[in-house]
Amino acid sequence: MRHRKRTAKLGRTSEHRTALLANLVCSLIKHRRIRTTLAKAKAARVVADKIVTLGKKGQEKDSSIQCRRLVAARLQQQPRHHFAKHNGVSGKVQRDEWRQNEDVVRILFEDIAPGFAERSGGYTRVIKLGRRRGDAAEMAILEWVKDGDMPVRESKNKPKAKASKAEVVTEEVVEESTTEEVAEEAATEEAVEEAVTEETTEEVASDETETPEEAAAEGTTEEPEAKSEESDDEPKSADEKKSD
Repeated sequence: MRHRKRTAKLGRTSEHRTALLANLVCSLIKHRRIRTTLAKAKAARVVADKIVTLGKKGQEKDSSIQCRRLVAARLQQQPRHHFAKHNGVSGKVQRDEWRQNEDVVRILFEDIAPGFAERSGGYTRVIKLGRRRGDAAEMAILEWVKDGDMPVRESKNKPKAKASKAEVVTEEVVEESTTEEVAEEAATEEAVEEAVTEETTEEVASDETETPEEAAAEGTTEEPEAKSEESDDEPKSADEKKSD
């Protein structure tokens, strides 16, 4: 019974297993992404996270050398200083190329660890690819997590809870102000409607009630027409008959 024993044996001895995980992490540091089985990826992820933690601690001047030595011992990578001239290429050029592309410790401390300065864990990601043809082993990709991949989680601290209460109070004040504004707008609209209705009623009343002066003026204009009609209806005199 393996109670509380989380070490993945991977069907290998301890020496073989440590060398395998060291090689996987070195390949991950060099190439930023590796493709392996799911069990190996999960086992190598633990080692890679611990190596990055040492790389972040090594950014300080006091513990830089110690952390570099611990990383080199864990990854079984010893520094190289002497390169013999080969095929006309000087040793200095070979050393610069090795330091740029193969020096795992330098790449970790100068390129990878500074990028995780603001992250407190979870530096790698495992992506499942399905089963491999032949032995049906589950395959996966192990890669570094980028800066903007994971959203920031809200911490459960008390100051932020107080801030949330203040936000609730501000939201209530905003809601009250909005309700007051809506009530004021409704009151202004009702006042405008009442004023418009009063104006219309006054215009109608003025049209229905005429002043006596206007009525007298209308009567004077109608009298000449009546006189003309009466003159037409009167009987003709004798002289008018003779002339006819």
